[in-house]
Amino acid sequence: MIYSFRQNNSGGFYCQPAKYIIVTGARDNEHATEIAMQAGMYLQGVAAGSDCSCCGDRWNGVSNEFDTVEDAIRTANDWDTSDTGLRQYVVVDDLDVADTILE
Repeated sequence: MIYSFRQNNSGGFYCQPAKYIIVTGARDNEHATEIAMQAGMYLQGVAAGSDCSCCGDRWNGVSNEFDTVEDAIRTANDWDTSDTGLRQYVVVDDLDVADTILE
C-alpha cells in the first residue's frame, strides 16, 4: 500500500518538504505516519502555535491510500498546481528518510 499525506496551506503558504508526502514501504497507516513525520510532516500545529488558527492545522495525519506510487503522484499533480516554489510531492520510504526523498 502507498500512503499519501496532503498539506493544508495554513496561513496562506506551504512549507517544506512538499505539498504531498508519499510514503512507500510502510507496514500500515501508523507506520506511514511515522515515516512522513521523519520527512517533515508534523501534527497539532495550531495547538503548538506554528499554524494559523483560522486556517487549521497544516498536516492532519490522515493519509490517502493508493495501490501504486504513480496513482499517488497523479493525484498530487492534479491538486493545487499553483507555482509556490515548493515541490508538489516527495516520495519517501522506510530505509533512510533523509536519503530517500525523491522528486
